[in-house]
Amino acid sequence: MHQTVSVASNAKMIEVLKAEFIGEAADVMRAALAGGDRSELLDTLGGVVLLAYLLARRCGISFEELDADIIEKAETGIKEGHKLESVYGDLSLLKKHFESGISRGFGQDKKRRL
Repeated sequence: MHQTVSVASNAKMIEVLKAEFIGEAADVMRAALAGGDRSELLDTLGGVVLLAYLLARRCGISFEELDADIIEKAETGIKEGHKLESVYGDLSLLKKHFESGISRGFGQDKKRRL
């Protein structure tokens, strides 16, 4: 019975996270449309990323798996010449960021010391 409660609780939390994710995505749109307040946009974008990671974990996807998928998607965009890459180089920068470990507070400088 304990496992049934746990499964039900997890399913409910997934629904809560999905609703929060949609709400936060709407906040991103409002903040972007309002313009000017960079801190509000940063706050809402950070919320979307945080919720994406938490939702992934509740669905049985590890943070590392999500990171690897993001890197794979960036690589695909780079190979296919996505406009964000060909014009701005954004996908290469994002790929480098994830591969450096900085996104996890574990940059190259810290890796060398271990």
